[in-house]
Amino acid sequence: LIEPQNIIQAYYTLKFSYKYFPSGTIHLSVVDPGVGSERRPILIESKDYFFIGPDNGIFSFIFKDDPSVNIIELTEKKFFLPSLSQTFHGRDIFASVAGWLSNDAKPYEFGIPINNPAILKTPEPDIGKEKISGEVIHIDRFGNLIINISEAQFHSLVNGRDGKVRIRIKNFIISSLCKSYSEAVAQKPSSIINSWGLLEIFIKNGNASKKLKIKKGNKVVIGL
Repeated sequence: LIEPQNIIQAYYTLKFSYKYFPSGTIHLSVVDPGVGSERRPILIESKDYFFIGPDNGIFSFIFKDDPSVNIIELTEKKFFLPSLSQTFHGRDIFASVAGWLSNDAKPYEFGIPINNPAILKTPEPDIGKEKISGEVIHIDRFGNLIINISEAQFHSLVNGRDGKVRIRIKNFIISSLCKSYSEAVAQKPSSIINSWGLLEIFIKNGNASKKLKIKKGNKVVIGL
């Protein structure tokens, strides 16, 4: 589940999941703390998918994955519900547009093209020759800590020297990377590359966030 108003969590969840859906899927994403404001409602047409929701940066990843996307500001009110609430655009605008789109309405019919979508600033790791500094960007419902360090970045630093790696978070040090959750020692902080292709710190049969008292934004340093 996405936490209320957590645009960054929604961004990462959609970024790492949308490609597993069939071509032509309409992704409706309404994490919209700015509902009723001047933020624009948009429809994005990429090579294989459609995205509908608020222009608040939640779809920033698609502009990198597919720079040729078409972005439409939803201005044609005939595709909205007749009575438009200023607190429930998910129902009155976005869901209605998704319904029309699924019934063969064309993207260009919904409004006007734009080329200046909102871009969400997401934390990037600091990569050096001997270490990488990142941070916790997400904590899942199991208490696993998702770090903004990719598998490629991790292995680029380690480069076969797995036995020398040190992953530090607060005062805890992890010295190995597991291939599966089952490989870890119960109740001991461990690390793995998760299904998003990101570094994850976890505790087998436990909650790493609670046990280590870690929050989003806490720093993680990988060194040799």
